Amino acid sequence: MKCTAPFQTTIPEGVKSEMSKILFLDRDGVVNIDKHFVSRVEDIVFVEGIFQLCKYFEEHDYQIVIATNQSGIARGLFSEQEFQAIMSFILEEFRRHGIVVLACFHCPHGLEDNCTCRKPMPGLFTQALRQFNTEAENCISIGDRERDIEAALAAGISQNYLLQDPQMNTGHFFGSIVVKSLDEIVQIHQRLSLEAQN
Repeated sequence: MKCTAPFQTTIPEGVKSEMSKILFLDRDGVVNIDKHFVSRVEDIVFVEGIFQLCKYFEEHDYQIVIATNQSGIARGLFSEQEFQAIMSFILEEFRRHGIVVLACFHCPHGLEDNCTCRKPMPGLFTQALRQFNTEAENCISIGDRERDIEAALAAGISQNYLLQDPQMNTGHFFGSIVVKSLDEIVQIHQRLSLEAQN
């Protein structure tokens, strides 16, 4: 099954449809703390360091795209309209911090729907890459679940970060750099950039 309405996109006026680099963010667990099916604006608490991380990557010419499974819609836990209201709040908070989120792609289906856009399938990523005429090799993804990494890898993105709870210690996951904080991603990217220049 393919999503009939997975690609609700918010594109700011004046932004070109062709981008060279994209930073893909999962939402729950990366942008905001995952409270298991967030359904109200009042429940949104931003992950420490998310605004600093996005400012850093914007300064390095990355556009910010959110790619998120939202099966709570299929489960009847919240509506499409409630999801959009939460996203409007999140995007406004990013704007308040001087950050433009280029787009938000979401899949509203459940596991039983066999949707090609529900992570770990790559549909959310491939749609964004096509829409913005961007090569996967120029992109980075950050997720907090293995399925986020699997979806990015399937879309051809090789630079992936798996953000884990600091109290967890699973060590590593194929195709990703495991980190305990968003600040650690900035530090790693700075180091890799310096190494590439030498």
